[in-house]
Amino acid sequence: MLSAEKINVLFVIKPVQWSGADKVLLDVATCLNNDKYQVIFAIIGLHPAEEAVIPATFPQIRFDMPNLHGWRQVIFSLRLGWVIHKYKIKIIHMNSYHPGNYCRLAAFLARAPIIIDHWHGFNRFSWKRRTLCRLYNSFTDLSFAVSELVGQYVQEQCGTDPARLKVLYNGVDPALYAGKSQAAKVRQELGLPPEAPVVGLVARLDHRAKGHLEMLQALSLLKGRHTIHALMVGGGRRQEEMRQLAASLGLAEVVHFLGNRRDVPELLAAMDIFVLPSHSEGVSLAVLEAMAAGLPVIVSAVGGLPEIVQQGETGLLIPPKDPEALAHSLARVLEEPGLAQSLGQKAREHVQEKYSLERMAQVVNAAYDELVQRKLKDQD
Repeated sequence: MLSAEKINVLFVIKPVQWSGADKVLLDVATCLNNDKYQVIFAIIGLHPAEEAVIPATFPQIRFDMPNLHGWRQVIFSLRLGWVIHKYKIKIIHMNSYHPGNYCRLAAFLARAPIIIDHWHGFNRFSWKRRTLCRLYNSFTDLSFAVSELVGQYVQEQCGTDPARLKVLYNGVDPALYAGKSQAAKVRQELGLPPEAPVVGLVARLDHRAKGHLEMLQALSLLKGRHTIHALMVGGGRRQEEMRQLAASLGLAEVVHFLGNRRDVPELLAAMDIFVLPSHSEGVSLAVLEAMAAGLPVIVSAVGGLPEIVQQGETGLLIPPKDPEALAHSLARVLEEPGLAQSLGQKAREHVQEKYSLERMAQVVNAAYDELVQRKLKDQD
């Protein structure tokens, strides 16, 4: 049931498990002041088994249109416009270029008073994309960017007015990642030797940009020096390809492909090191979760990652596409337990101070309230 006393906010989301961008929108929605805002989710549907869980407290409107191409874009825009009108949506919030451009156009035509988009990384901009984004920016009230560098990139590519751009770092709940009480049980369930070092990577296997290839190559370089077990968490179309590569490198017995999982905090507790050797990244939610769990993290020095990981303080930075550098850093953390403990402790403290959901809630609600005061004060 929708309340006539609250401001209706529509989040457009494609809730793929392990899609950090859509998980962030879910976190933003959860952070909103529920005494003032009524959140509704417009879900661009997948098979329910493949979707992240959206709390039942949020009304949901399903668009069973997982592929927005060609004529489907037009149908989606028309249906979305009808939803905006029917449910008296005052604020619409969606992710960056896709499906953001279709959403922004529909919201503009349906006269939604406040339009917000959310940028998570470094989209490739063709002339067409750049032109469309600059056009749609003329009626976008606020653009969130997950890091300073992402914000600068969006300004350069889309001509976004700095006054309409706000950095909103991703946030996590440190309390969810506080203990290792389940570590031994999880290791046993996964068939991991109790004392073996375990390194983890949480990311979808839909493309090569998350660095799964470099991870396997680094593990291969360390064979004979360290027997490391690796947890690859996340599904995707390249999972079988990476499984075959692991076998060809002689790693089949120590690399465990877990697919999509809903127990990430427990899996993190079973790890000793977290790795994300991405080729490009905004601000990774998976890295923040690993830091909140007190793990030493090794990540590529790309995008917004150097904003959250300070070299030698809260983690280690490596060049992208460099398995030798990753192997060296893994060996260093394994061979220097004092360093591993210090990196993990400082990482958790850093997340608690700057990247908590509480801090995200403060920034989000202040931004929403300012827009409401400015744009809706004269409306009934």
